[in-house]
Amino acid sequence: MEQRNLVENFVESMSQLMELLQKETEILNSQIYEEIDPLQTRKVQLTKYYLDSQKNIQDMPDTLASLSDVERANLKILYKKFRNVLSENMLTLRGSYDATERVVNLVIDAVKKQRGGAKNTKAFGSRPQGYAAYTAAEGSSIALNTQT
Repeated sequence: MEQRNLVENFVESMSQLMELLQKETEILNSQIYEEIDPLQTRKVQLTKYYLDSQKNIQDMPDTLASLSDVERANLKILYKKFRNVLSENMLTLRGSYDATERVVNLVIDAVKKQRGGAKNTKAFGSRPQGYAAYTAAEGSSIALNTQT
């Protein structure tokens, strides 16, 4: 593939993925989660396209050297913007995940309280392991017949 085409594919893949990540971030911020699912297949496709394009450029280091100074500067600006969009998306995804996890834990705690939860009983305690499993429990006495 021609070097210019490699760069064009890389720029195109980065631009398309950046657009999708921005849309996903907007959806997460607006909390309209039904719109997230349809994006995921396209996100996987664009990520693969981006990674393949990036690998093609890395495999041919002369590709970037063939660009003019202005083109290289524009590519650096675009890449910096891409990293910022990616970081914002990752932070938003992490925030949504953490919020969901907190809600789930609150629901679990509420259900445990409503059911009365597990009291501090031996049935819910840890079982002895190893040699301790075969020794007598504390407070129990054992009588041995030593007469034979």
